[in-house]
Amino acid sequence: MKNRLTSIAALSALAALMLAGCSATESASSAVSEDCVPAHPDVETITPGVLTVAHYDYPPFGYIEEGEFVGIEGEIIAQIAEMECLDLKLVPGDSSAMITSVQTGRADTTVGSWYRTAERAEVVRLSAPVVTSPLSLVSTSGAKTVDELAELDAVGAGQALVGIEELQGLLGGKLKLYSTNDAEFADFQAGRIQGAVLGLGAAVTLLELYPVDGATVEPIEPDERLSATVNVGQTNFPVNLNADALGKAIDADIEQLREEGVIAKLAEKYGFPAEIADPGEPNLL
Repeated sequence: MKNRLTSIAALSALAALMLAGCSATESASSAVSEDCVPAHPDVETITPGVLTVAHYDYPPFGYIEEGEFVGIEGEIIAQIAEMECLDLKLVPGDSSAMITSVQTGRADTTVGSWYRTAERAEVVRLSAPVVTSPLSLVSTSGAKTVDELAELDAVGAGQALVGIEELQGLLGGKLKLYSTNDAEFADFQAGRIQGAVLGLGAAVTLLELYPVDGATVEPIEPDERLSATVNVGQTNFPVNLNADALGKAIDADIEQLREEGVIAKLAEKYGFPAEIADPGEPNLL
């Protein structure tokens, strides 16, 4: 991964400026050649010939860098658009609006490490799993079990983290909650907490942005006391409930890219272990 000297928030602001220059959407790919043959000819999108993707900057999954849409999911969705002979257009916005944009037909899909959850399955069609993002611990002790986590003096976690209630029950007053990952990691860097619990993708990126001598990212070993470590989160590209042909095409394209080793190579490119590219059977959190 290229060195990024700005915070995630700053990257988001930069993306907004870059994408605001022409209109609410901006093409992220060159025009499809006239002789392109789509892998699934029956696919219909909101705008014919275009795959509209709701997007907010969330390294290392999907973000703007040097004017290009990159990240492990960013590159995967770009390849899917190419496989289906579709131009890729990004619709920038706040993370809270992404699923709603798909649900209401303003975007065909969205990128941003969206877990497959039972709640989301009620409002959008979930795709085949893309990668896993295991619940992970950043520390200088190398802790990777729930018991080792509980031994730390102070631990941070995001307020909206999957399984936060269980984590609160395990750690009690040792757990400090944060509204942003940046704030959590700033406290870890300053030594005010001894561990930071995050999804693997955020943990890898934040440790790069806020280096701490001797710190490592360790996926937390499966433990029934923290169910998110057993039923590991799987990211996906959701589509509208009525876009079944598009959803099936995305499912098939994901599996083809997985079989060809493309997703594993992208995982390693963005600092992940290749194992996240093999998420196993689909699950719901």
